Amino acid sequence: MTLKSFIALWTHRYHKYTHISKAHFLGYRAWLHFKGVKSKLKTDQKLIAIIRTEHFGDIVAAEPISRYVRSLHPNAHIVWFVKPSFSELVSHNPSLDEVFKEFCVTERKTLLDTGIFDEVIQLQFTNNNHCPKCQVFVDNPVADRRNINIFNYFNFGNLLEVFAQTGDLIPEKAAFPGDDRPKLYLQDKHRQKVDSLNLKEPFIVLHCQSNYAPKDWPAEKWEQLVEWLADNYPYKIVEIGLKSNLSVKTGSYRNLCGQFTILETAEVIRRASYFIGLDSGPSHLGNATGTFGIILMGSLNDFPEYNPYSGGYGRQENAVFVRQKGLPCSQLSFEFVKDKVAGVIKLS
Repeated sequence: MTLKSFIALWTHRYHKYTHISKAHFLGYRAWLHFKGVKSKLKTDQKLIAIIRTEHFGDIVAAEPISRYVRSLHPNAHIVWFVKPSFSELVSHNPSLDEVFKEFCVTERKTLLDTGIFDEVIQLQFTNNNHCPKCQVFVDNPVADRRNINIFNYFNFGNLLEVFAQTGDLIPEKAAFPGDDRPKLYLQDKHRQKVDSLNLKEPFIVLHCQSNYAPKDWPAEKWEQLVEWLADNYPYKIVEIGLKSNLSVKTGSYRNLCGQFTILETAEVIRRASYFIGLDSGPSHLGNATGTFGIILMGSLNDFPEYNPYSGGYGRQENAVFVRQKGLPCSQLSFEFVKDKVAGVIKLS
């Protein structure tokens, strides 16, 4: 072993074990906090944990569960576990008493192993309960018993129904028993930020890149779509997301990528006449805000046809799915997508 590789190895080990030590410390510190919370509860009040830490579209899709659990346990102290970067999605939810911003799954495992919670509702399964630094996976016995995992989960329903099953809230492959329309809790600060943009003309929001390449549509086709929309409709075209990969010259197009928090982005979508995007986090924002969605979807891994949405998008009351059975999204032709979009906008 060379000196350089030796140093690299021990640097990696130092960071790994420092991370693990911090996770255990934070877990026990959280235990002391929740022990204090529990000491103030009445004997008929439960301390309940709901765990859905990522991704932000999944958290939005799972939001109805917070209201359903509250209906089952009106007096409980309900805590939602989430990664800090997604905490704004649940921090204003009136059905929750507390938001726990999770450092990593080792911290969570340390905390839950103390048994401080009376009930733990896991809306995740083993394969997406993972800390890459600790190399720790957390099992969900309910999901394991029902054989729900990342390879087959869409065989069990939409995301809300899948999460309700992994949380042992509903029987296998059952419909969600409560209001299945996801909600967002937008605040004045989100509205004020979007007010500053002066988006006064009618506009269409586009979201052109997901966090998973097989769900994407090529950039050159998006560029064609923008030009076609600008030439044929009196709408401004606004792109949202983390970053843009488009090269567009029309004056009707505005790039707002990377400028907003998740809920500020939701407020932009809420004000749009239409949302055109992929099966990704922002499409769940569109579903929750009530903006009509035109969703480009294709076959995904082992799912030739699938529906991740509940509510208006899920029932296609407020959305159109643009897809051809057996084709991935990347292979949808521009003409096919254009015709579907024209069919929707023409009816307005």
